[in-house]
Order: sequence, then structure tokens, then C-alpha cells
Amino acid sequence: MALCRGLSLLAIHIALLASLCSAADLFVYFDFEVSYITASPLGVPQQVIAINGKFPGPTINVTTNNNVVVNVRNKLDESLLIHWSGIQQRRSSWQDGLLGTNCPIPPKWNWTYQFQVKDQVGSFFYFPSLHFQRASGGFGGFIINNRAIIPIPFDTPDGDITILIGDWYTRNHTALRKTLDAGKGLGMPDGVLINGKGPYQYNTTLVPDGIDYETIEVHPGKTYRIRVHNVGISTSLNFRIQNHNLLLAETEGSYTVQQNYTSLDIHVGQSYSFLVTMDQNASTDYYIVASARFVNESQWKRVTGVAILHYTNSKGKARGPLPEGPNDEFDKTFSMNQARSIRWNVSASGARPNPQGSFRYGSINVTEVYVLRNKPPEMIDGKRRATLKQ
Repeated sequence: MALCRGLSLLAIHIALLASLCSAADLFVYFDFEVSYITASPLGVPQQVIAINGKFPGPTINVTTNNNVVVNVRNKLDESLLIHWSGIQQRRSSWQDGLLGTNCPIPPKWNWTYQFQVKDQVGSFFYFPSLHFQRASGGFGGFIINNRAIIPIPFDTPDGDITILIGDWYTRNHTALRKTLDAGKGLGMPDGVLINGKGPYQYNTTLVPDGIDYETIEVHPGKTYRIRVHNVGISTSLNFRIQNHNLLLAETEGSYTVQQNYTSLDIHVGQSYSFLVTMDQNASTDYYIVASARFVNESQWKRVTGVAILHYTNSKGKARGPLPEGPNDEFDKTFSMNQARSIRWNVSASGARPNPQGSFRYGSINVTEVYVLRNKPPEMIDGKRRATLKQ
């Protein structure tokens, strides 16, 4: 009897300890002050949206099961919401920063987001979700690391690099929004930015002098995890690094079967992790390129994003033509087949999907079925709006 009581007490102590451990998941805190600044990513001064005075915003770096607390102060002249793209907020979907589940943050007000990155790992990003503000910035990377007890399916990289690519207009988001509301298209973007900076002057005819470009410094022989996010608004981009293989390892929280690519199409909103080994000689720097897809290449050359991969022992600047991307303006087969080639690594020790009640869906009786069909945009109250038909 005493033994049973002892075992019961031991079980209670273990249960309490487990409960305390769960409750003690680390809290990490961030302060975001969202404001306008003047910047010239394409050589033309313009209004952009910065976080803590920086464009792009800071990278949030946390570990799975952390409780993330982000206090956002809105210093814009219009309402604001920050969306955490692809991140499941445990028990707090109303913190996802989308209109309908969140009330907008009025100008000069603040809101504190609090959510747990429960059972998630991988590469994500955040951005403002209202008023077309994403076209003016306000975005940044969001990394969720494995807990130490969960192994990653590759050797620990020697470094971690975040790259944000995206189309860019020198008109700010309010002007672009008015254009769309009037029923007009945005037209060709003015450029493609890499980490908020314009292209390296690889061609003096296409790229004017005086544009600040991104330089990523690496050590020869080292392997880096490079997380690439397309934070643009409408343009699919092909990403490549001159003379370097891109070993795909993860996409938006799922480890993939590792495959080498010389380039990969990254569509708007997508995120990929590559393992890149710096195995080339250092006679020169190397180009990092993000170029538009499914367009007339000759007309779009001037909007190509170009950054520099700089070995610490490099002997000179990058030179010569850019590495070529796919040339299939009217044929989507290559891109579709490339996407189909990506496979989920089901043997990797990854984070478990967060049920959030979804495990009960199979027991819910379906009483009505609605089929929604996407329809062409229409003018509603003088503004062009997307429409659905039931």
C-alpha cells in the first residue's frame, strides 16, 4: 500500500514537473517601431516602410516552442497589421495579422502580438498585410530553429544567411494602390531588390552608377544555410548564384529530400533553404541573381536583381555576363516540373504539425458544400476588386 502511494506521488511529481516544463517555455521579446523613412534602393529617393529605422526589417530568430512577444508601434499615417507568413500561432489565430481575424492598429497606437511557435521549424518571413503596404517594405525574415534535442537532417552549417528578393517600384504603395483601384495594371516593376538594395553595376548601360548593392561575405570551404524569400508583390523570380550549386534542404518548415539545383524559381510568398558550399576559387567575386520569370527577357533585363558573393580571399570584382536563367517565356513546363521535383523528407526528425483541433475534422458531419469560382476583377464602388462566385 505504501509502495502504491509512493508510486502515485512519484507520478504526480513527474506530471507536475512536465507541466512546469511546458509552462516554462522561453519567452522572447521584440519591439517593432514601424515608420516611414526616405531611402534610394534604385537610386531614386522614395518613401519606404522601415522597422526600427531599418529597411528591410530585422530578422526574428527564435527556437521552436518559444513564446514570441512582438510589441508593434504604428508610426505610419494609416492603420497597420503585421502578418507572420506561414507561422501557426498556437491557440491564437487572431494574432496572425490579417484583417478579419485582427483589428488594425490605428496610427500612433501599438499592439502586442503574443504567440507560441509550437512544433514548427524552418524559414518564414513577416510583412504588413493592409493597404498594399508590402509594396513599400515593412518585411523581414523569421527563423525558427530546432530545439537541441531534435537533430537536423544535415551537418550543422558554418553560417546562416537570410536573403529577401522581390520586385520593386519607385512609386510608393499609396500611388500603386490608387492605380490598382482605378482598374489599371502596375506595369513592369522598376527593379528587383536583394535585401532592400538595388543591382550591382554588372552592366553600365542597364544599371546606373551610384546604386548601393548587397554584398554577402563568406569563407572559402565553408557551407552556409541560405534562406531565400520572395517578398515581392507580383513577380516570380529565378534565384541563382554564379558557379555554385544550391542544395535544397527545407521549404517553409518542411525538410526536403536534398537535391542540387543550378537555379530555382521562387514565386511570390515562397521561402526556401539551400545549403551552399563555397567550393570555388577566389579569383573573383560571384554574382547572386534574381531575375523575373515568364516575361520577355530582353525587356526585363533592367529589372534584374544582382548582389555579390564575396569570398574573404577574393582577388577581384565579379565581371562578365550574368549566369543565364531558364529561357521559356511561353512555356511553364520547366518551372512546373522543377516544383514537382521537390520531395518532402519524411524520414527527417521535424516538428510535429500543430493539431489546433484539426484532428476532429473527420468526425464533423458535412451538411452543405459550397463551390467558389474565381471571377475576373470588377469595378465595385469605383474601385477594382477581385470577385468570387458561389
